[in-house]
Amino acid sequence: MNGSIDNSDTGPVQTGPGPKAIPSLLYGHSAAGAGLVLMGYLLAYMIRFEALLGQWSTPFVLTVVVSVMVMVLLSVRQVEGALGFGRAFGLSLLAGFLARLGYNAFMVLLFHVMRPDLVEAYVGLVLRKAEEALESFNIGGMSEEWGGMVEMIEDSTRASLSLSGQLTDALTSLVWLALLAAIVSLILKRRLAEDGSFRG
Repeated sequence: MNGSIDNSDTGPVQTGPGPKAIPSLLYGHSAAGAGLVLMGYLLAYMIRFEALLGQWSTPFVLTVVVSVMVMVLLSVRQVEGALGFGRAFGLSLLAGFLARLGYNAFMVLLFHVMRPDLVEAYVGLVLRKAEEALESFNIGGMSEEWGGMVEMIEDSTRASLSLSGQLTDALTSLVWLALLAAIVSLILKRRLAEDGSFRG
């Protein structure tokens, strides 16, 4: 009878802690993106007040937000290897949301700290841009014929500049941010195959 004891380890292999639900690098990339958005708007304001509603603004914010999403997912993929769609979507949505907060931070900074007296000037600028948009479709006389619409635009613009309005704006932006996050996640998701190689 062999009384020797098999000391081989047959239990589960001990591994280190798993990946964080929200990696710290996400906050760094998001903060950089938010700072870039804020500085971009601040620079536009310093150059010309009317530039705040220029054609550059939407493409600029979209470019920064998508860039932050991509950088976060690529960094997580490099560290963790596999990256499922669900995790990629959650991380990119959070990163994009935090980066886009740079816009709301600028609006609060400008109209509540630096120049609260510019609220009415901004409302007038929004109305002028709306009139120009209507004239481009050969619809003129907005101020005379569509007084109700003018009043609605004025009220909604003033409301959007309030603190609660900026909070609402930040939350409603989650709708289009979710669409962007889904597209980016579908492209950058990466799964681990059974043979240990990466796919996708």
